[in-house]
Amino acid sequence: MTTSHRQPLDRLAQALMVLLAIVISAMVLLGGPAAVRVRNFTWKDRQIGATDTAFLLTFSRPMDQASVEQNLTIDPPLPGRFSWAGRRMAYTLDLPAPYGNEFTVNLTQARDRFSGPTGTFVPFEETFQTRERAFAYIGMEGENQGRLMLYSLSDQSKTALTPEGWTVMDYRPYSQGNRILFAAIETGQTNQQDQRLYTVTTGIGDSSSAESGQIETILDSDDYQNLKFDLSPDGETIVVQRVNRNNPGDFGPWVVSQEQEPRRLETEPGGDFMVAPDSQSLLLQQGEGTAIIALNDAQDEQSGETLDFLPQYGLVMDVADNGSAAAMVSFNQDDPEKRYTQTLFWVSSQGDEKPLLDVTGSILDAQFDPTSELLFCLTSELIESDTYQVQPSISAVNLETGDLETLWTLPPQPSVHMSLAPDGLALLFDETTPGGDNSVVLADGIAIASSKLRLLPLYQTTDDRLNKRPQPIEPQTFPFTGINPIWIP
Repeated sequence: MTTSHRQPLDRLAQALMVLLAIVISAMVLLGGPAAVRVRNFTWKDRQIGATDTAFLLTFSRPMDQASVEQNLTIDPPLPGRFSWAGRRMAYTLDLPAPYGNEFTVNLTQARDRFSGPTGTFVPFEETFQTRERAFAYIGMEGENQGRLMLYSLSDQSKTALTPEGWTVMDYRPYSQGNRILFAAIETGQTNQQDQRLYTVTTGIGDSSSAESGQIETILDSDDYQNLKFDLSPDGETIVVQRVNRNNPGDFGPWVVSQEQEPRRLETEPGGDFMVAPDSQSLLLQQGEGTAIIALNDAQDEQSGETLDFLPQYGLVMDVADNGSAAAMVSFNQDDPEKRYTQTLFWVSSQGDEKPLLDVTGSILDAQFDPTSELLFCLTSELIESDTYQVQPSISAVNLETGDLETLWTLPPQPSVHMSLAPDGLALLFDETTPGGDNSVVLADGIAIASSKLRLLPLYQTTDDRLNKRPQPIEPQTFPFTGINPIWIP
């Protein structure tokens, strides 16, 4: 009688069959394959700003794209468009999300690509917020005179960021909104030449942000007077116009970078300037034109090199965030018919140019909206009077059509500032009264007696915004006075 013996391979095959039977039984009992779900949402519990233009959803399986796009909702609505890469879906906003809001993203049902109607989906819901609607300004009344102030439109609260007795001359918010760079004269000093540069925390931002009012000295004024300054968009570089106290001929721009000693930028002195959106170059007025100067590290041989020179433009008002174009001013020195006027030009990065408007007074400011499709302009015109007077106005230029629309005309006044909200929905401006015996002298030497701060909402409906048609309503006046309002990014 023969006895059969199972080989090891037979035992392995039998074990695998038993295991497979168990898996199949479990799948039947538990209702089939695992349900499809959203594995990652890039804006989950985040506070976003105007530069955050798209969020990503990552799914556990390749999806039926139409089922996702038809069922995804955002409350309040945010118009946008879909794009896909494998299991990842991107939703790109057509417009910046309005500040001061909380949004809920819902996807209650969707299908993966392979399971069809029998597949199951785990409903998805998450929230995100936009940054606080807030702006800074320089106070004009009582104990707040000369102080850097912060006002939140979200809860209508007002906070003093600098000590009483300090006089703030100018300031620039950092792009994250958590700090402000400012120039100020401390208590007991009366000479504007003694202004130093500081940073102060705003208390705005996520839960890790420092509380407001924490001041740090950035640049002293012991050996050099600090004049005009600008902050790079990435917050890594400060450019300051400085004059040697013992040698007035030693005059020009200096570069202050994080964790490095301040250094002189080796270039010819100039006038007005601004740091370009790439944070790597400086737009500096030299003579009747504008030079583009490299801002690289001191060890880089390119630092201070003139990369380009634009002889026909004396000022740069603004550069689009995407670097595609700039708003530049020509003083029309070579045109006898336009002498004593100024022309605002749109100039593309490819060198194309287009005149936008002419004024008999001055082009005071021009700011691209977040889409780079509109340009908001603050200009002034000479008016007939026994004394020299100019009347400012705010207008908008549609850069595609060239259409110009006046949004608001201000009373004649010596000084005015404008700031476009980071979400592009409103403008801030000050409305000043010429100075008297108790006037306040501004950084540019102009004396004013008082100044209203006003808010100009630009759109009445979402369609107006999408169609690039500003429809302003009556400006709102804040119940406090101040000058030079600037939105927190």
